[in-house]
Amino acid sequence: MKVERPYEQLPVWKNLMDFVKMIYMVTSTFPPDEKEGLTRKLRNSSTDIPVFIASGISSRINMDSKPFLQNASSALMQTETLLLICTQLSILQPSEFETFQNQILRINDELQQLIVRIDKKFN
Repeated sequence: MKVERPYEQLPVWKNLMDFVKMIYMVTSTFPPDEKEGLTRKLRNSSTDIPVFIASGISSRINMDSKPFLQNASSALMQTETLLLICTQLSILQPSEFETFQNQILRINDELQQLIVRIDKKFN
């Protein structure tokens, strides 16, 4: 029996699952001395994003969902900053960063739209 999870229907959540996979793929190529550093930080911050969404929308979107979505947005910005650091350290190529940044912009826009919907509906 399949359990219904409303957050799985959100385009932002689906996009985030692909984003997290990409983070795991790229961090698997990082230097071994970064395994406990940037690799771990990037994996943790990127997986926090869909986890916050799932926590805030476990049964349905309501007024209590907003702080979780804001936390997801903060984790997304943390992930972007870590990716920028990786680029500055030449662990990531600028073109790789640009690919991630394009996804981050789209995901952030989707998150902000959800937050605005909550504001309109519950305020």
